Parts: sequence; C-alpha cells; structure tokens
Amino acid sequence: MRKSKPTTLLVVSICVCTLFVTACQQQPERMFWSPYQDLNWENIGHYDSEFHTHPGLGNEQYDPHQTIDRYHEEGYHILALAGHDYDIPSDYISTIYPWTQLADIYEIIKDIENPTEDYKTYDEMANEPFENRDPVALNMVSVQGCEVSAPHHIVSLFNPLSQGAETEDETFQTIQDYDGLAYFAHPGRYVERWDLTADWYVDHYRNYNVLIGQSIYNRENRYPEDRPFYDKIVHILGHERPVWLFGEDDMHYEKTLGWNRDVILLENFRPGSMHPDIPDGSAPDVKNALINGHTYLWKPSGQYNKRAFNIVNVQFSKYDIMLIIDQMDEVNEIIWNTHNPASDKTEAIHTGSSISLSDVPEFSKFVRAEIKGDKGTIYTQPFYIIHPE
Repeated sequence: MRKSKPTTLLVVSICVCTLFVTACQQQPERMFWSPYQDLNWENIGHYDSEFHTHPGLGNEQYDPHQTIDRYHEEGYHILALAGHDYDIPSDYISTIYPWTQLADIYEIIKDIENPTEDYKTYDEMANEPFENRDPVALNMVSVQGCEVSAPHHIVSLFNPLSQGAETEDETFQTIQDYDGLAYFAHPGRYVERWDLTADWYVDHYRNYNVLIGQSIYNRENRYPEDRPFYDKIVHILGHERPVWLFGEDDMHYEKTLGWNRDVILLENFRPGSMHPDIPDGSAPDVKNALINGHTYLWKPSGQYNKRAFNIVNVQFSKYDIMLIIDQMDEVNEIIWNTHNPASDKTEAIHTGSSISLSDVPEFSKFVRAEIKGDKGTIYTQPFYIIHPE
C-alpha cells in the first residue's frame, strides 16, 4: 500500500496538468488586426483631405471656387464640395461638380431662387460669378460630394446624389446603387435631439456596407461626446464590421476652416478626379483608402496648424504594435484607448509608442492611439482584436 501512493499522486498530477493544458487550449487566441498592415510604408505619402465643406449655395462665406482656393492655400490635396442637399436646386443640377464646369453651373442656377434662404437667387447670394478650377493644375484630387439630409445628415461621396430620401434606408440604398460612399456627419446632434442610440447606428452599419464611418470631431469640437460614442459603436461591431473615424470642418465661414485634416495614405499621388472629362489620377485610390481605413486624423490644437509629425510606419505583429513617428521631438505623449463595456466609457489603458496584447484588457475589442503634441493630435483608426478559429 505504501508503494502505491507515489503512483496515485503521479496519476492525479498528470490529470490536473492535462485538464489545465486542455483548458488553456480551449481559450481562443487573441491577435491584433491592423488597417495599416498591408501598406508599403516606404512609398507612402500623407495627403490632407476635407469632405464636409459648404460652397456658397446658402448662408455661407465663400463661392465654390473660393472654397477650393482657400483649402488649396492651406495645403489640402483632396477636397469635396459638399453643399447641403436642400440648398442644391436638384431639378437643374446635381452636385457642385466637376470643378472644371463651375462657371457653367453658375449660369444654369444664377436666376433660380433658393427657398431655404428667403427665396434669394443664387446670383444674389454669390460674391461673384463662379470660376472654373482644374484639380490637375492645382495638384489636387476633387471628389464629388454632398451633405445629404438622410434625414440624419450624412456626407455622401463619389456619387451624384443631391436629394435625401424620406428615410435613411432609402438614402443609403441609393448611394449604394451609385457605388458611392457615405459617413455619418456630427452624430452628437442627433443623439441629443432625437435620442438616437448606438444600436440605431449599429443596425445601419450592419445593413449597408456603403457606410464607412462617422465624425468624431465637427469644427473645433462641437460635440465632445462623439468620440466615446464612436468607441462604443466600434466595440459593439468589432472587427467583422470595421467603422472608421473622421474629422470634419463643416465649413461655412473662414472661422470654421482648417480645424480637421483627414490624412489619406497613398502611394504615387497624382491629381485628378473620377469625372470622365478629367484624368482619374489618384481619385480611385482615395476611394479605396477610405474604404480600407488607410487614413488617420490630424486634429490641430489651433486653427490652420499643419501636421507637426506623421506616422511613417506601423510595425505590426499578431501580438505587438509599434508606431514610428518622424518628428518624435514634437510628441508629448501617446495614449492607447479602448471601450470598457462595464463602465460604458472610453478608457486609457496604456502609454508609449508600442503596445502588446498583454497590455490590453480581456474585454477590449479594439485599441486606438492618440499621439499628442503642442500643435495637434493624431487619432489613428482602430486596431482590432480578433480571435481566429
């Protein structure tokens, strides 16, 4: 009997170890997934864009050509003239596009009255007759766009829609039929006014691939809750349905210009447009970059502040991410955020230029970095956490 004890203990130990190993094997492995992982960073350029501008069809400061000129002066390379749909006389024109036909657009609409502006004619509202602009000559990419009342306002891109439908579903279906793109503009307005919930947004993302994201900054910072609200939606949807973040000037006047720069990451930038009369250039690449999240947001601390630093590489593995910044002396801190479902809040979980999965709580479905400096902050797109089978 005495000799049997070690054997019994050995069997028990083996069983315990086997159960432990089996339990560990049953736990799904966590891995990072990066929207930037397929970029050839050695050839990547950084190009500032703005997709939410209002080019002088309503109560706005600048005419379309003046809007283009101001953004060109501020160093933007990619621009959409996204007039309000209710300011566009859609019986006569669609969007304010292409830039090479602005003078013709003016002649078509100059004597038409705009009922949303006390029936003033477009000539009465204009500073001067519209002038043509050539995106190729300006070394820019022009994007067809409109701010559509869906009824929720959305920025509609790469399509001619200039009149929202009675429901968001109808509007998104039309944009989808046009093979366009869309993102939610200033969601905080509708959360406050209409009590829209995260589930309302989640349902639309699940139903329409045309929706690529939503604004986290409008102008300087009109809706501060847009950032934690975005994080909540990203957490709910997870990696199977990526949602990208945007900043938007929502430019009506000079004081609202230059507050946000969505930085598009492109190889071999060439000016152009997807209008048949203009060479495409990099316009199709811009569209693909928006779909795939090959962007980040530069949020200046002061109006007009240009980028003081760039992300020039993301060194990425299954378990680690390292951000490479070109001007680290301009960076004060790097904060990694996620959404905590228990508190229903955005939480900072780590600092520094790199992060490992061991730094990430089990409840996290994503992390995103904020790279802060005196002149502004870079907001990365989310890095998702996946559990491959």
